[in-house]
Amino acid sequence: MYDINTHYKFIAARFLLELNTAYLSKLFGVPLSKINRIESNTCKIPAIYSFALNSLISKEEKSNEIYKSLESDDLEGFCRKIDRSSKISRLSCSKCHSRNLHVMKIKEGVYFIECMKCKKTMYSSKDSAIRYYAWQNNGIYLSHFLYNKK
Repeated sequence: MYDINTHYKFIAARFLLELNTAYLSKLFGVPLSKINRIESNTCKIPAIYSFALNSLISKEEKSNEIYKSLESDDLEGFCRKIDRSSKISRLSCSKCHSRNLHVMKIKEGVYFIECMKCKKTMYSSKDSAIRYYAWQNNGIYLSHFLYNKK
């Protein structure tokens, strides 16, 4: 289990899981203001939140890569450059909601997506497709460029 004990680790874990603050507060059953206070470093992170984030990470398909990114990437630099209030889109199949996807770049800004579970095909130009494509080819890593609107 990875100890998420600083606001930098908390923010990085949330962005690697591609979760918005509103959705995370709903998952945790706490007010949105509590998540915002944690991310602005005005209150301590309860151990149960670290446990809950670890549980969410462990359910991800590439959980080992997420943990590796949390340990090795520059979390402080990432958190300073990212807009924490930006809405994060999460790429998943529109039919079966699986995240086991194969993303191929067709042309600049347009991506072909195939669900490996139900074989549904889709096209996307969202930032989540760009992020998933980069992670698919280079492994999961933190970069503020992957979360900024193009």
